Amino acid sequence: MIQTAFDNLEFETAKAVIKDASYGSLDALAKVMNENPEFKLKIEGHTDNVGDPATNLQLSKERAEAVKSYLMEQGVEEARITTLFYGETQPLASNDSEEGRAKNRRVEMTLIFD
Repeated sequence: MIQTAFDNLEFETAKAVIKDASYGSLDALAKVMNENPEFKLKIEGHTDNVGDPATNLQLSKERAEAVKSYLMEQGVEEARITTLFYGETQPLASNDSEEGRAKNRRVEMTLIFD
């Protein structure tokens, strides 16, 4: 279920609003975090290259922060969550196709076991 949260996190187009379909897996992630207080989480926001770079950077920040806020609402302590945002600067695929752009619009999450 945790990998599902990582792989299938969805937002409304051009917004930092998490889609309802993502809540179940985010709830499972929050449960794991709450049951393992030594775990930390790194959240990284990314976008494709459509639009203004400054706007994309802001959107990547807002999306990473939206995930952090949701997890905090589920009881995960703020100090255990780090957010980073990169806008369009770290693509996974070419932005020359819709498929590539879709891969670049993402929020990556990494569990850190200290």
